[in-house]
Amino acid sequence: MEPITVILQTFKRTDVALRTIAAARRNLIYGGKLYWYVADDGSSAEHVGAVLEAVGGDLLAYHSERRGYGANANAAWSAVDQVSALTFWLEDDWELRQPLDLYRYAALLMETHEVGMVRLGVLNLDMRGRSWAHGGSVYWKLDREPHLEGTPVFTGHPSLRHRRYRQVYGDYPEGLLPGETELAYAYQFRQGSPDSPAIVWPADYPANGYFGHIGTVKTETML
Repeated sequence: MEPITVILQTFKRTDVALRTIAAARRNLIYGGKLYWYVADDGSSAEHVGAVLEAVGGDLLAYHSERRGYGANANAAWSAVDQVSALTFWLEDDWELRQPLDLYRYAALLMETHEVGMVRLGVLNLDMRGRSWAHGGSVYWKLDREPHLEGTPVFTGHPSLRHRRYRQVYGDYPEGLLPGETELAYAYQFRQGSPDSPAIVWPADYPANGYFGHIGTVKTETML
């Protein structure tokens, strides 16, 4: 089975980061290897030490440099690309509150080139899409153009992605705040051709997902 690398994006918020890591290590299920890569935007030594201890022996790498949200994400993506085709993206304030088996989503991404990302955070209820099936499961293939302007189809919420997503849509924009980065990268997705890798949402997945957003400090502090 293709290994999956969890890319954890973090900065300063030690308490919520530790909750997020503990929940993911407890509730992420996968029959293959799960690695971790921590993309830290230059937190204190105390934060780095606590996160390292929480992640444990499955750590692939940890970088902690003050270069901004997009640049840190790109550095992680580039490094992980050499190890595994699949990345599970997790910001440090999304707590996985029940078991989540990644196998069928990994199989989908490895077996079809039509899809580049399985969205697993929260689904905005004004999204549009069409039903699409793979491996006995039904998904919603989300439209590139959202129903309401400003609603990002791409999101920084938890997701599983294949490296083809980056190969087609490119790196994150750099030098922007996290929310601005998300909107800018959502625009890059919207500019894709109809046959470019799609974003899908599992039809049997609850609209509010399995993750709770536990952050009390906005990610806009991650400059």
